[in-house]
Amino acid sequence: MAANDEVRLRFDHVSIAVKSIDRAYDFFAKYFPIKLRGAKSLDEQVSGSFYWQDFHLGGFVVELIEDPPGKPGFVTKFIERHGEGMHHLSIETDGLDKLVANLKAGGVRVVDEQKYESGSATAFISPRSAFGALIQFWHTTNWEQAHPNPAPDGLAYFDHVSLAVKDIATAYDFFTRYFPGTKISHEIHTSNSEGNFSLGHLEVAGFKLEFIQSPPHKTDNDFVGKFIARYGEGMHHVSLDLKDFDETRERLKRDGIRVVDEKRNWRGERQYFISPQSAFGVLIQIWDGLQ
Repeated sequence: MAANDEVRLRFDHVSIAVKSIDRAYDFFAKYFPIKLRGAKSLDEQVSGSFYWQDFHLGGFVVELIEDPPGKPGFVTKFIERHGEGMHHLSIETDGLDKLVANLKAGGVRVVDEQKYESGSATAFISPRSAFGALIQFWHTTNWEQAHPNPAPDGLAYFDHVSLAVKDIATAYDFFTRYFPGTKISHEIHTSNSEGNFSLGHLEVAGFKLEFIQSPPHKTDNDFVGKFIARYGEGMHHVSLDLKDFDETRERLKRDGIRVVDEKRNWRGERQYFISPQSAFGVLIQIWDGLQ
Protein backbone atom coordinates (compact mmCIF):
# COMPACT_ATOMS: atom_id res chain seq x y z
CA MET A 1 0.00 0.00 0.00
CA ALA A 2 1.27 3.43 -0.89
CA ALA A 3 -0.09 5.45 2.01
CA ASN A 4 -1.50 5.05 5.50
CA ASP A 5 -4.81 6.43 4.20
CA GLU A 6 -5.20 3.28 2.11
CA VAL A 7 -5.08 1.00 5.15
CA ARG A 8 -8.51 -0.40 5.94
CA LEU A 9 -9.88 -0.74 9.46
CA ARG A 10 -12.90 -2.67 10.74
CA PHE A 11 -13.99 -2.66 14.37
CA ASP A 12 -14.23 -6.23 15.64
CA HIS A 13 -14.93 -6.42 19.38
CA VAL A 14 -14.79 -5.02 22.87
CA SER A 15 -13.15 -7.42 25.32
CA ILE A 16 -14.15 -7.89 28.97
CA ALA A 17 -11.81 -9.40 31.56
CA VAL A 18 -13.72 -11.69 33.93
CA LYS A 19 -13.03 -14.28 36.60
CA SER A 20 -15.42 -16.75 34.98
CA ILE A 21 -16.39 -16.74 31.31
CA ASP A 22 -19.23 -19.16 32.01
CA ARG A 23 -20.84 -16.92 34.64
CA ALA A 24 -20.43 -13.77 32.55
CA TYR A 25 -21.78 -15.45 29.42
CA ASP A 26 -24.82 -16.69 31.34
CA PHE A 27 -25.52 -13.12 32.51
CA PHE A 28 -25.45 -11.64 29.01
CA ALA A 29 -27.43 -14.54 27.56
CA LYS A 30 -30.12 -14.16 30.21
CA TYR A 31 -30.80 -10.45 29.72
CA PHE A 32 -29.77 -9.64 26.14
CA PRO A 33 -30.51 -11.11 22.68
CA ILE A 34 -27.03 -12.51 21.99
CA LYS A 35 -25.78 -15.08 19.47
CA LEU A 36 -22.73 -17.20 20.19
CA ARG A 37 -19.89 -16.50 17.75
CA GLY A 38 -17.49 -19.27 18.70
CA ALA A 39 -16.80 -21.92 21.32
CA LYS A 40 -14.68 -21.16 24.36
CA SER A 41 -11.06 -21.44 23.20
CA LEU A 42 -7.53 -21.30 24.59
CA ASP A 43 -5.17 -18.81 22.97
CA GLU A 44 -1.45 -18.16 23.27
CA GLN A 45 -0.03 -14.67 22.76
CA VAL A 46 3.03 -12.71 23.80
CA SER A 47 1.26 -11.67 26.99
CA GLY A 48 0.47 -15.30 27.89
CA SER A 49 -2.22 -17.95 27.54
CA PHE A 50 -5.89 -17.20 28.18
CA TYR A 51 -9.37 -18.46 27.45
CA TRP A 52 -11.77 -16.44 25.32
CA GLN A 53 -15.33 -16.69 24.10
CA ASP A 54 -17.26 -14.15 22.07
CA PHE A 55 -20.80 -13.44 20.97
CA HIS A 56 -22.76 -11.05 18.76
CA LEU A 57 -24.84 -8.39 20.46
CA GLY A 58 -26.71 -5.71 18.54
CA GLY A 59 -24.53 -5.88 15.43
CA PHE A 60 -21.14 -6.02 17.16
CA VAL A 61 -19.04 -8.52 19.06
CA VAL A 62 -18.34 -8.83 22.77
CA GLU A 63 -15.43 -11.02 23.89
CA LEU A 64 -14.97 -12.50 27.36
CA ILE A 65 -11.47 -13.42 28.55
CA GLU A 66 -10.19 -15.29 31.61
CA ASP A 67 -6.99 -16.96 32.72
CA PRO A 68 -6.73 -20.78 32.76
CA PRO A 69 -7.62 -22.24 36.18
CA GLY A 70 -4.63 -22.23 38.51
CA LYS A 71 -2.50 -20.26 36.04
CA PRO A 72 -2.82 -16.55 36.85
CA GLY A 73 -1.66 -14.37 33.96
CA PHE A 74 -2.36 -10.98 32.42
CA VAL A 75 -6.13 -11.26 32.92
CA THR A 76 -5.70 -11.95 36.63
CA LYS A 77 -3.22 -9.08 36.95
CA PHE A 78 -5.68 -6.75 35.24
CA ILE A 79 -8.50 -7.80 37.57
CA GLU A 80 -6.31 -7.47 40.66
CA ARG A 81 -5.45 -3.92 39.64
CA HIS A 82 -8.71 -2.70 38.10
CA GLY A 83 -11.37 -5.28 38.93
CA GLU A 84 -13.38 -7.10 36.27
CA GLY A 85 -14.37 -4.89 33.34
CA MET A 86 -13.58 -3.72 29.84
CA HIS A 87 -10.05 -4.75 28.91
CA HIS A 88 -9.43 -3.71 25.30
CA LEU A 89 -10.90 -2.74 21.94
CA SER A 90 -9.97 -4.82 18.90
CA ILE A 91 -9.80 -3.57 15.31
CA GLU A 92 -9.07 -5.63 12.20
CA THR A 93 -6.80 -4.22 9.51
CA ASP A 94 -5.20 -5.23 6.23
CA GLY A 95 -2.17 -2.98 6.76
CA LEU A 96 -0.71 -3.56 10.22
CA ASP A 97 2.90 -2.82 9.27
CA LYS A 98 2.04 0.64 7.95
CA LEU A 99 -0.15 1.41 10.95
CA VAL A 100 2.53 0.39 13.43
CA ALA A 101 5.25 2.30 11.54
CA ASN A 102 3.13 5.44 11.57
CA LEU A 103 2.33 5.06 15.27
CA LYS A 104 5.95 4.55 16.23
CA ALA A 105 7.06 7.49 14.09
CA GLY A 106 4.67 9.64 16.12
CA GLY A 107 6.02 8.41 19.44
CA VAL A 108 3.01 6.21 20.23
CA ARG A 109 3.87 3.22 22.45
CA VAL A 110 3.18 -0.08 20.64
CA VAL A 111 3.38 -3.33 22.64
CA ASP A 112 2.85 -7.10 22.32
CA GLU A 113 3.66 -7.35 18.61
CA GLN A 114 3.29 -10.89 17.32
CA LYS A 115 3.25 -12.60 13.93
CA TYR A 116 1.78 -16.02 13.12
CA GLU A 117 2.62 -18.67 10.53
CA SER A 118 -0.77 -18.08 8.89
CA GLY A 119 0.31 -14.55 7.97
CA SER A 120 -1.91 -12.87 10.52
CA ALA A 121 -0.36 -10.60 13.12
CA THR A 122 -1.30 -8.46 16.08
CA ALA A 123 -0.06 -5.39 17.95
CA PHE A 124 -1.46 -3.22 20.72
CA ILE A 125 -1.38 0.50 21.44
CA SER A 126 -0.50 0.92 25.10
CA PRO A 127 -3.13 2.58 27.32
CA ARG A 128 -0.42 5.11 28.18
CA SER A 129 -0.67 6.43 24.64
CA ALA A 130 -4.41 6.02 24.03
CA PHE A 131 -6.20 7.78 26.89
CA GLY A 132 -6.29 4.73 29.12
CA ALA A 133 -7.66 2.40 26.42
CA LEU A 134 -5.75 -0.70 25.34
CA ILE A 135 -6.33 -1.00 21.58
CA GLN A 136 -5.54 -4.13 19.60
CA PHE A 137 -4.93 -4.24 15.86
CA TRP A 138 -5.40 -7.63 14.22
CA HIS A 139 -3.96 -8.09 10.74
CA THR A 140 -6.03 -10.38 8.54
CA THR A 141 -4.76 -11.81 5.27
CA ASN A 142 -8.23 -12.57 3.87
CA TRP A 143 -9.94 -9.20 4.28
CA GLU A 144 -12.52 -9.75 1.56
CA GLN A 145 -13.45 -13.23 2.79
CA ALA A 146 -13.59 -12.36 6.48
CA HIS A 147 -17.19 -12.36 7.64
CA PRO A 148 -18.25 -8.93 8.92
CA ASN A 149 -20.54 -8.53 11.90
CA PRO A 150 -24.21 -9.24 11.18
CA ALA A 151 -26.71 -6.43 10.86
CA PRO A 152 -28.64 -5.57 14.02
CA ASP A 153 -31.63 -7.87 14.48
CA GLY A 154 -34.08 -5.20 15.59
CA LEU A 155 -33.93 -6.46 19.17
CA ALA A 156 -30.74 -4.66 20.19
CA TYR A 157 -28.25 -2.19 18.76
CA PHE A 158 -24.75 -1.75 20.18
CA ASP A 159 -24.45 2.00 19.88
CA HIS A 160 -21.06 2.94 21.31
CA VAL A 161 -18.23 2.55 23.77
CA SER A 162 -17.57 5.65 25.87
CA LEU A 163 -14.12 6.84 26.97
CA ALA A 164 -13.59 9.23 29.88
CA VAL A 165 -10.80 11.64 28.92
CA LYS A 166 -9.27 14.82 30.26
CA ASP A 167 -9.54 16.65 26.94
CA ILE A 168 -11.75 15.55 24.06
CA ALA A 169 -10.03 17.77 21.49
CA THR A 170 -6.71 16.02 22.17
CA ALA A 171 -8.38 12.62 21.83
CA TYR A 172 -9.99 13.69 18.55
CA ASP A 173 -6.59 14.71 17.21
CA PHE A 174 -5.03 11.36 18.18
CA PHE A 175 -7.68 9.18 16.55
CA THR A 176 -8.03 11.23 13.39
CA ARG A 177 -4.24 11.29 13.00
CA TYR A 178 -3.51 7.58 13.46
CA PHE A 179 -6.74 5.75 12.53
CA PRO A 180 -7.41 6.03 8.77
CA GLY A 181 -10.94 6.97 7.81
CA THR A 182 -11.92 8.36 11.21
CA LYS A 183 -14.76 10.88 11.00
CA ILE A 184 -16.22 13.33 13.48
CA SER A 185 -19.86 12.28 13.85
CA HIS A 186 -20.68 14.76 16.61
CA GLU A 187 -18.81 17.92 17.53
CA ILE A 188 -17.81 18.54 21.14
CA HIS A 189 -20.71 19.98 23.13
CA THR A 190 -22.19 20.23 26.62
CA SER A 191 -24.46 17.30 27.35
CA ASN A 192 -27.55 18.84 28.91
CA SER A 193 -29.06 21.71 30.84
CA GLU A 194 -27.21 20.58 33.96
CA GLY A 195 -23.93 20.96 32.12
CA ASN A 196 -22.28 18.26 34.17
CA PHE A 197 -20.17 16.84 31.32
CA SER A 198 -19.08 17.50 27.76
CA LEU A 199 -19.05 14.89 25.03
CA GLY A 200 -18.30 14.19 21.39
CA HIS A 201 -18.45 11.24 18.99
CA LEU A 202 -16.01 9.84 16.45
CA GLU A 203 -16.63 7.10 13.90
CA VAL A 204 -13.52 4.92 14.18
CA ALA A 205 -13.18 1.79 12.02
CA GLY A 206 -16.92 1.87 11.34
CA PHE A 207 -17.83 2.07 15.03
CA LYS A 208 -18.88 4.94 17.28
CA LEU A 209 -16.57 5.97 20.08
CA GLU A 210 -17.95 8.50 22.52
CA PHE A 211 -15.64 10.77 24.51
CA ILE A 212 -16.74 12.40 27.76
CA GLN A 213 -14.90 14.97 29.86
CA SER A 214 -15.49 17.18 32.86
CA PRO A 215 -17.49 20.36 32.18
CA PRO A 216 -15.70 23.70 31.60
CA HIS A 217 -16.95 24.94 34.98
CA LYS A 218 -16.85 22.91 38.19
CA THR A 219 -20.12 21.22 39.18
CA ASP A 220 -21.17 19.09 42.14
CA ASN A 221 -21.94 16.18 39.81
CA ASP A 222 -18.69 15.92 37.88
CA PHE A 223 -18.85 12.14 37.47
CA VAL A 224 -16.20 12.14 34.74
CA GLY A 225 -13.69 13.89 36.96
CA LYS A 226 -14.44 11.50 39.81
CA PHE A 227 -13.99 8.50 37.49
CA ILE A 228 -10.62 9.74 36.20
CA ALA A 229 -9.43 10.61 39.71
CA ARG A 230 -10.15 7.03 40.80
CA TYR A 231 -9.28 4.97 37.73
CA GLY A 232 -7.50 7.26 35.30
CA GLU A 233 -8.64 7.92 31.75
CA GLY A 234 -10.18 4.93 30.03
CA MET A 235 -13.29 3.06 28.93
CA HIS A 236 -16.25 4.26 30.98
CA HIS A 237 -19.37 2.47 29.68
CA VAL A 238 -21.04 0.71 26.77
CA SER A 239 -24.38 1.83 25.36
CA LEU A 240 -27.16 -0.38 23.96
CA ASP A 241 -30.56 0.30 22.44
CA LEU A 242 -33.03 -2.37 23.50
CA LYS A 243 -36.44 -3.14 22.04
CA ASP A 244 -37.51 -4.81 25.30
CA PHE A 245 -36.49 -1.77 27.32
CA ASP A 246 -39.15 -1.98 30.04
CA GLU A 247 -39.34 -5.76 30.19
CA THR A 248 -35.58 -6.09 30.61
CA ARG A 249 -35.49 -3.45 33.35
CA GLU A 250 -38.19 -5.24 35.33
CA ARG A 251 -36.47 -8.63 34.94
CA LEU A 252 -33.19 -7.14 36.11
CA LYS A 253 -34.83 -5.66 39.19
CA ARG A 254 -36.70 -8.86 40.04
CA ASP A 255 -33.42 -10.75 39.93
CA GLY A 256 -31.68 -8.26 42.24
CA ILE A 257 -29.55 -6.70 39.50
CA ARG A 258 -28.69 -3.13 40.42
CA VAL A 259 -30.34 -0.63 38.05
CA VAL A 260 -29.40 3.04 38.47
CA ASP A 261 -29.98 6.50 36.93
CA GLU A 262 -33.43 5.87 35.50
CA LYS A 263 -34.27 9.09 33.68
CA ARG A 264 -34.40 10.79 30.31
CA ASN A 265 -31.07 11.70 28.79
CA TRP A 266 -30.10 15.08 27.37
CA ARG A 267 -31.89 14.22 24.10
CA GLY A 268 -35.11 13.28 25.88
CA GLU A 269 -34.66 9.50 25.44
CA ARG A 270 -35.47 7.15 28.30
CA GLN A 271 -32.47 5.38 29.77
CA TYR A 272 -31.15 3.44 32.72
CA PHE A 273 -27.81 1.92 33.64
CA ILE A 274 -26.87 -1.52 34.90
CA SER A 275 -24.34 -1.00 37.67
CA PRO A 276 -20.88 -2.46 37.11
CA GLN A 277 -21.30 -4.15 40.49
CA SER A 278 -23.88 -6.41 38.81
CA ALA A 279 -22.38 -6.67 35.32
CA PHE A 280 -18.82 -7.95 35.77
CA GLY A 281 -17.32 -4.48 36.09
CA VAL A 282 -19.05 -3.04 33.02
CA LEU A 283 -21.33 -0.02 33.29
CA ILE A 284 -24.08 -0.70 30.72
CA GLN A 285 -26.28 2.12 29.47
CA ILE A 286 -29.65 1.02 28.13
CA TRP A 287 -31.65 3.27 25.80
CA ASP A 288 -35.27 3.03 24.74
CA GLY A 289 -34.32 3.51 21.10
CA LEU A 290 -35.88 0.60 19.22
CA GLN A 291 -39.59 1.02 19.90
